[in-house]
Amino acid sequence: MKNKERLFSSIFILVSVFLVVGTVLFIVNFRMLRKNSATKVGAVFIGASDDKGWNESHYKGIGSACVTHSCIFMYKTNIPEEEEPLNNAVTELVDQGCSIVFLTSYGYGAFTDSIARKYPDVAFYSISGDFSEKNCVSYFARIYQVRYLSGMVAGSMTESGILGYVTAMAIPETVRSINAYALGACRVNPDARVVVKYTGGWDDREKEEGAAKELIAEGADVMTFHEDRPYAIDLADEMGIYTTGYDYVSKDYSDKFLTAAVFEWNILYRKVLGDFLSGRANFSNDYWLGLDEGCVSLYPCSVLVPERAKRLVKQEQERIKTWRDVFSGEIYDNTGVLRCHADEGIGDDELFNSIDWYVEGVVIHE
Repeated sequence: MKNKERLFSSIFILVSVFLVVGTVLFIVNFRMLRKNSATKVGAVFIGASDDKGWNESHYKGIGSACVTHSCIFMYKTNIPEEEEPLNNAVTELVDQGCSIVFLTSYGYGAFTDSIARKYPDVAFYSISGDFSEKNCVSYFARIYQVRYLSGMVAGSMTESGILGYVTAMAIPETVRSINAYALGACRVNPDARVVVKYTGGWDDREKEEGAAKELIAEGADVMTFHEDRPYAIDLADEMGIYTTGYDYVSKDYSDKFLTAAVFEWNILYRKVLGDFLSGRANFSNDYWLGLDEGCVSLYPCSVLVPERAKRLVKQEQERIKTWRDVFSGEIYDNTGVLRCHADEGIGDDELFNSIDWYVEGVVIHE
């Protein structure tokens, strides 16, 4: 009997040991599997990840989303908007195991379809474009909504009635922002004019500062920009000119820095990446998120901005969120043609992909 008891006891101990060891091995293997199966997220940037502008804001936004969703972040910097270097950068990211790739500069959109065809099992998200491949989609934020609000602030502060606007090139992304800024400025100051100087590129300090100087010499007393870095407003602030920012505020300015139209990329990237990871990604729909989703915001106004102007801006912000968007109601272009009737709104397809005209109040500086 005692031998049987000892046998049963030994068997019980042995089974218990096996169970404990098995459980430990399962936990270790499960953790290793989770670690090894973490999604690798790739991104391509046209500039440096610490440029204090466009690229840095995207870098931080994607990085924040990857931390939230426990993903591995891999990226390539200083990749020009050209087919071969972009292809090479994407190939390296895919070879390193990235299953989702963000293309964060406008010019990459021209090559997104061809790249997506090469890698049908990888999801591509491009900052702009109209795509046909099933594994790519565009994403952006409705920055024009807060451009309109910052235009209102600028229009309320100008004395000359001339607002300087330095930007890269005439594409839908820049045109709709120029128009929104002018609509906002003219909302509070019907005589205001937004004078636009194109530089032909996203990051050229000499040209951007030269454009700002030209506009200031011709009477602009408020300056804004739509480039990768804030060269134009940095110079204007040093010269004692009012400024409004764009995209990302990375430094302290004087009180003459009135406000800024800001992207909240961390919120947008968390949404897009979360949808992808949960299987909710819908590649038949583009992402274009705005004030409602918290993906754009108006930077706090300077103490120099009058309270009445701030109140009006707040009212218009609520109107945009709850009633009608910026591009709605009666809108004339700068040649006098009626582009939108009182009871209409301009559709997203035109705004995102094809708008090529300017609203009343915009002057293009040659």
